[in-house]
Amino acid sequence: MKLNELIEFADKIAPFGTAEEWDNVGLLVGSPSMEIDRALLALDITPAVVEEALDLGAQLIISHHPVIFSPLSALRPDTAEYLLAKHDIAALCLHTDLDRAEGGVNTALGNALKLKNAVLYPEDFLLVGEPETPCSAQEFAAFIKERLNAPSVRFTEGKITRVAVSSGGGGEGVELAAKYGFDAFVTGEMKHHQYLYAVQHGIAAFDAGHFPTEDVVIAPLREQFSARFPEVDFIISQASVCPYRAV
Repeated sequence: MKLNELIEFADKIAPFGTAEEWDNVGLLVGSPSMEIDRALLALDITPAVVEEALDLGAQLIISHHPVIFSPLSALRPDTAEYLLAKHDIAALCLHTDLDRAEGGVNTALGNALKLKNAVLYPEDFLLVGEPETPCSAQEFAAFIKERLNAPSVRFTEGKITRVAVSSGGGGEGVELAAKYGFDAFVTGEMKHHQYLYAVQHGIAAFDAGHFPTEDVVIAPLREQFSARFPEVDFIISQASVCPYRAV
């Protein structure tokens, strides 16, 4: 299987042209002509993930976060970029294009939280829906923690009847949640002023962590690639893990 075929498929399920202007998506390391029979999927391409790919004999890593984001000022042996090039392992990265894609990150987050009647607002990086049953903020926080296997969930008080989700660093979406009339908002990172905004506008806001709110897309992404390319062995990384713990 030529890597170019996988790139073309990736461009269909999460069109590269829909990524934000500041983003860096698509094939970031490697040649489209490379032969691929095994690929590793991970949220982040870290040195540990590259070593895992090497051990598994994978020629490709498909990730959500771009392994090359800012211009490189140096290339050192202990970095993922260096190891990818050294071991001739390609990197295909789907970032903000996958956030806003139908069946992408926010869709996966909504599915993980069992939201009903879900509607995707790709231009706003939002998916909105209803919980299985209305509940308190504390009950919903416990539900989120369990469903996402999150180390912790920070939240503000409020009712849970209409939920908006924006994965990863989507804290600014709390203002859109209020604008659209939703009373609950789930994301992966919130700043202090965004918590204050949520309290002042009666929004039950939930910060479940960047990694847990995005890692939910990896298994569905594997299913999409596996269904299209059964001759390629797609494996979910075990080395890509949440980088922090909580007490």
